[in-house]
Amino acid sequence: MSWHPHLWHPTTQVARADPPLRAVAGRGALLELDDGRELIDAISSWWVTLHGHGEPSIAAAVAEQALQLEQVIFANFRHPPAERLAERLSAASGLQRLFFSDDGSTAVEVALKMAWQWWRNQGSQRRQLIAFEGAYHGDTFGAMALGERSLFSAPFEPLLSPVTRAPWPATWWDDPEVERKEAEALSALERLLEVPTAAVILEPLVQGASGMAMVREGFLRQLEQRVRRAGALLIADEVMTGFGRTGALFACGRAGISPDLVALSKGLTGGFLPMGVTLASERIYQGFISDDPSHTLYHGHSFTANPLGCAAANASLDLLQ
Repeated sequence: MSWHPHLWHPTTQVARADPPLRAVAGRGALLELDDGRELIDAISSWWVTLHGHGEPSIAAAVAEQALQLEQVIFANFRHPPAERLAERLSAASGLQRLFFSDDGSTAVEVALKMAWQWWRNQGSQRRQLIAFEGAYHGDTFGAMALGERSLFSAPFEPLLSPVTRAPWPATWWDDPEVERKEAEALSALERLLEVPTAAVILEPLVQGASGMAMVREGFLRQLEQRVRRAGALLIADEVMTGFGRTGALFACGRAGISPDLVALSKGLTGGFLPMGVTLASERIYQGFISDDPSHTLYHGHSFTANPLGCAAANASLDLLQ
């Protein structure tokens, strides 16, 4: 197997890596290679493929939608697949407003921009952002700044905005130190929140890229209480944990917390098409409605709310529910 002369693969050092395997088909949990071998797709193709490769009902929904409406500019139009998906995700999450984007990093980026601008639209200059040690929130600049600084982000350090770090009391079954770790983490968070804070962002229940570092549900509920007392916004990055990964549709629901903003992607379309979503409370949405044009959220991309992606997402939700 050799390297393709025109492809540039993500997170890959060509000088040290083996050439990528060449997949030609996927069925259920299996990937078929061009030499006939079959592999179990144990990483669910970067945690996106919820129902298996080639899931017939999602494929049929995408094909049907492609013959009806494949794309329309979402700044000036809306369409039934987006309306249906927004209504379903709002009902499932308790958050009233849904903003479409294209992947997990961008969904986090949009949540960050919403939180930051919301305060400025209120006339407040809250500037502190709090994330957790070991966090990963994506590879675009805002999301990268929120994540733990690492080899991935090192070349861009001068361009990354400052972010305050709080301890993440990762635990496991029969952990004798969990009470102490949680108390210390909450105490540290309280001290950090003494500085006027725009938002606190977390991966609910489990930090995925950090090595499946899990926290208890009760810790997240106590964390939310402290964030609320400090008046800050709470952002949940459910890009990895959403759509059943923790046993509930959303990890926030399982933990019993109600964030102001939630970022979704990965399993959203069952792995069929790239799509991200940022869910926001009605309170956040109303903070952008004004006769002042500067209060507008000026964010979007060409394929916002792509009808094919929405059709795939609705078909995936049909299976989940």
